[in-house]
Amino acid sequence: MAKVLPQILLYIVAILICNTTIHAQDNDLACRTANPFCSDASQELTFPNITGEDISFQGLGCLNTTRNSSWYYIRIDQPGELIFDIQQWVEINVNNTLDRGERQLDVDFIAWGPFPTSFIDCDLLATGCDNNGDGENLRPEECVNNVDDPEYYTTGLLGMDNTNIVDCSYARTPEENIFIETFTIPSAQSGEYYIILITNFSDEAGVIQLQQTNLGDPNAGTTDCSILEPGVGMDVAVCGPSEFPVTIEGRFPDAIAYQWRSADPGTTNFTSIPDPEGGVPFLEVSSPGVYELIGYSDTGRTVEVGRDDLVVLDVSNAVTSVSHSIAEESFAGSYTITAQVTAAPEVQAAGFEDFEYRLDRDLGNGFIVYREFQASPVFENVPPGDYRITARYANCPDSERESDIFMILGYPKYFTPNGDGFHDTWSLINIEDQSDALIYIFDRYGKLLKQLRPGGLGWDGTYNGKLMPSSDYWFRVEFNEPRDPNMRRRVFAGNFSLIR
Repeated sequence: MAKVLPQILLYIVAILICNTTIHAQDNDLACRTANPFCSDASQELTFPNITGEDISFQGLGCLNTTRNSSWYYIRIDQPGELIFDIQQWVEINVNNTLDRGERQLDVDFIAWGPFPTSFIDCDLLATGCDNNGDGENLRPEECVNNVDDPEYYTTGLLGMDNTNIVDCSYARTPEENIFIETFTIPSAQSGEYYIILITNFSDEAGVIQLQQTNLGDPNAGTTDCSILEPGVGMDVAVCGPSEFPVTIEGRFPDAIAYQWRSADPGTTNFTSIPDPEGGVPFLEVSSPGVYELIGYSDTGRTVEVGRDDLVVLDVSNAVTSVSHSIAEESFAGSYTITAQVTAAPEVQAAGFEDFEYRLDRDLGNGFIVYREFQASPVFENVPPGDYRITARYANCPDSERESDIFMILGYPKYFTPNGDGFHDTWSLINIEDQSDALIYIFDRYGKLLKQLRPGGLGWDGTYNGKLMPSSDYWFRVEFNEPRDPNMRRRVFAGNFSLIR
């Protein structure tokens, strides 16, 4: 299982409890029992609606009434803009698709966010809008129906609503025959949660569908489908003590009460964590450890319906050393370098493997970034030169460690002895440490023109004081192969160009 590091604080999967009838006095319970939703086309996007519920709330944003309220939440995976179509219909064919002959139902919605977790105090959900920006006298009547002004909730301009209402819409009258509402999050960020309320004003049994319509578009965000899976989700990598506390969450179908337990990293000696809130499925974690969530189907917490655990680990010292291997022998022209990380014992024991790697190169004025951080430890098509590798746990600068500097033998393909200070002489690259290497230069007819000293000044393009013409020249080098553990003696021959 992949381990992920939060950009600020990582919040894991949220709760799932089946839809239920909510009345005004149960406002806090309403959004805490929201269902998870994701917009991956491979996932189920259609859900049963609710009937038989009295008017739940009066005046939530642009909605005068919120009869038969269904609550959902999403978690943002990739950042960007997300655009959803919301529709509701009477399902006949039971194929989760609106077919010809199936009657559409009126659907309205309101959405709030962003939040750091799905399990929030629902009293934080704004009920009205604040068009003058003074933070006072939030009134539902100030909230605009996005059918009338599509940019009201998305522009963020001065004078627009500045509460946590993200979007709100309703069909003005049934006669308008509008059955699709559009929900937009203009600039969502990874890890954010959004709460969505969808109504069924007609009180007819049917299904609700939320479908992201801009998937695959440039700058489109995505939702995290891992929240659909029961349990506590993926392990959590924290970059240093300053990143604590983090909030972890979980869910189990049919669970109405929960118990958290903890153990030291690398152990399973769990002890129960006191829960002053009476068994909620989220926990603020202030130290590394193993955390287990148990779900129960009764408030007395006697009938278990699921358990799962995750590891929360500080990865700021995850890398203890960095080494490398090179696939090709010297003078191959281009090379494949593979980074190798030795992880700290606790990181290895927990199975955390989400490392990333950067390749730096010395161009004569110190090391610069040659290849940016990447998830793969393999760097291909690397030319000869001086290099080092920096490795770290993903997105954790505090864990960065550097390898020793390593040199790859090679030769320039050309040189230009014109006195401008650039490429004026020709010599092998990184041969200076092999004092017993033998280097010979020949013309095209095999005539010996120069024998070079390893690490010397190189060939200036002359023979007996005379300038040699622009042409191809040949070299031969006898050296010890640094890729071979026994440094066996090798001979290599190649050619290069003199350009005047």
